[in-house]
Amino acid sequence: MSTDQKEALIIVDQPTALGRDLRAALEELGWQTLVTNSVRPARKLLSENQFDLLILDETTLPEVQLADILSDRPEKIPVFVITTQDGTQLQTTLDPDALLSYPLIPAELQDALTQKRTRPDTAILGRSDAMQQIRESVAQIAPTPVSVLITGESGSGKNLIAEAIHRQSARSDEPFLIINCGAIPETLLESELFGHEKGAFTDARAQRSGIFEAANRGTVFLDEIGEMSLSAQVRLLRVLDAKEVTRLGSTAPIAVDVRVIAATNRNLQQAVAEGKFRQDLYQRLRVIEIEMPPLRTHPNDIPLIAQNIIQKQSAELRMPPIEFAPDAMNALKQYHWPGNVRELINLIERLMVLSKTRHISALDLAQYLQTSPVTEPSYLPVLAGKTPAESDRDLLYWAILEVAKDIKELKAYVMQSMQTSPPPSIPVPIYDAPIEETEITETVGAGLKPAPTEKDIRPLRELEREAIANALRVTGGHRERTAKLLGMAVRTLYRKIDQYDL
Repeated sequence: MSTDQKEALIIVDQPTALGRDLRAALEELGWQTLVTNSVRPARKLLSENQFDLLILDETTLPEVQLADILSDRPEKIPVFVITTQDGTQLQTTLDPDALLSYPLIPAELQDALTQKRTRPDTAILGRSDAMQQIRESVAQIAPTPVSVLITGESGSGKNLIAEAIHRQSARSDEPFLIINCGAIPETLLESELFGHEKGAFTDARAQRSGIFEAANRGTVFLDEIGEMSLSAQVRLLRVLDAKEVTRLGSTAPIAVDVRVIAATNRNLQQAVAEGKFRQDLYQRLRVIEIEMPPLRTHPNDIPLIAQNIIQKQSAELRMPPIEFAPDAMNALKQYHWPGNVRELINLIERLMVLSKTRHISALDLAQYLQTSPVTEPSYLPVLAGKTPAESDRDLLYWAILEVAKDIKELKAYVMQSMQTSPPPSIPVPIYDAPIEETEITETVGAGLKPAPTEKDIRPLRELEREAIANALRVTGGHRERTAKLLGMAVRTLYRKIDQYDL
C-alpha cells in the first residue's frame, strides 16, 4: 500500500455495538477499516497482504477460530486482541502489549495504534528481560542498513532474530535468502554465494547467479558463518566493502545492494586468534552484535514459547493440542535443554504424535527427554564463561594431555627397567646343537676356543635372520631400536624383515 493512502485495518468480530463503535473511532483517527465476522474471508484478505493491522475480539469469537487466524496470518502483520479476562490460553501465546482490555479507553487505543510500527516483533517470544532487550534491539537496528552478527548456542533461535530484522526493515518486501555455510561443501560454497560462469569449473555447464545477486535489494542471512573458508571470506569482505560480487570464472564485477546478517555458534574471536577467521571480516560483520541466550537461562519464558509451538504444531499436524500439567511444566523449566528451542520443538512434535493423552504429566515427559527433567549437577571440569562446545574442546585437550603424561611415565619406567637388566649389546645366535662336555672342559682349562669344524659353519643368511629375530624379541618389536641395535639403517631393516618373512 502506498504511503499517501490511509492505512488499512481489519476487524474480525461478531456484529455487536463494540464493533460499530470501534470502527467509527478508528475511521475518526484516519484508518480505513473493514469488518468481517467470518474467519474464511479474513484469512483470504490477510494472505493478500492488503492490511497493516489485525484486531480480534476475544469476547465474541470462539477460541478455535481465533487460534486459526492467528496461526495463518503473515508474521509481519501486527495483531491486537480485545479481551475481558486474564489468563486465557490464547493470551499465553501473545505478547502482553498485544492485549487490549475491554471496555476500550479511546486514548489507550490511539496510543497502541500509533505505536504499531515500533512495536517489538512478536515472533521473538519471551517476557524475560533478556528477550525484551533483544526485541528492543531488533526494533532499533532493523530500519538501518548495517550488518549484524548474531551469536548463540545451536538451536537457540538465531534465525528468528535475522527474520525479525528483515521483517521490520525497509527491505521487508524484497528477498530474504538463507544459506548455511556449514552444510555446503567448501568447493561449492563460493559458487552458491557468488555464482559462476559457464566452464568456470568441471561441472559448470551453464552460467549461474549466486545468492547475493538473487537477493539484490534484500537481505542475505549467512548461518554458521564460522565454517566459511578463508578464500570465501575474502570474497565476502569485498561484497561488504565494495557492494559488488564477481562470479567464479569472471573478472567483471556486478553491483549488488544487499544487507548481510550472519550467525554463528562459534567463538569468532578465538577463531581470529587461531588464524581460521579474518580479523577484518570479523570487525566488518559485528557492526552490531546480538547474543541469543540459551533457553536454560530464561526458563520462565518456556510456558509462552511452548504454547506458541503447540498452537503451530496443532495447525500443521491437524491434531488436537496438548496441554502440560503443572508438574510437567516445572520439569520443562528445570531441564537443561542442551538443544535449546529446537529440542523443545522436537519434543512437542513427538508428544503431539505419539502421546495417547492430550494432558501431559511429568511422568509422560520422562521417556522423551534425554535425561531426567531435573537438571543434575555436573562434576566435570568446565571453564566459566565458555560455551558447551568450547568446554568440550577444552576437556578433550585436558584428556589428551593426561594420556601424554601417562605415556611419558610409562616410557620412563621401561627405560629404567632396561637399565637395570640391560639387553645384550650384540645379538648372540642360539645354537641348537649340544656342546660336548669335553669341549667345555678343554676350553675352560686351557683358556682357548676349540677350532671350528665344518659342521659348525652356518650360512650367513641363517645367522642374519636369527640375529634380526633375536633383536626384535629383545626390543619388543620396536623397529627403530632394533635397527640401532643391529647397526643398520631402518629402511634396510624393513627390507630384511620382509625378505626373511619375520
